[in-house]
Amino acid sequence: MKRHPEGTGTKEVKLSLESQQLTKEELRLLIQAIRDCEQKVFRDKEISIWIEVPELSTQECEQILASIEPPYKYGPFHVTS
Repeated sequence: MKRHPEGTGTKEVKLSLESQQLTKEELRLLIQAIRDCEQKVFRDKEISIWIEVPELSTQECEQILASIEPPYKYGPFHVTS
């Protein structure tokens, strides 16, 4: 996750989570739980999330991110390497 700078004194934080055991639905639930916590605790912060799931198609990843409520302000985006 990365907090976007909004002014002086902002910080960039990167957090990596990895699991080879999560199903697509479990991944969606994890992202939703992160979003729920963000909305409850960090209401005045803007946080973005980046997911890389080589086993899933771009469309599946975008569907997961699009299902998160409330939706993120930007995205989902697909970045090609």
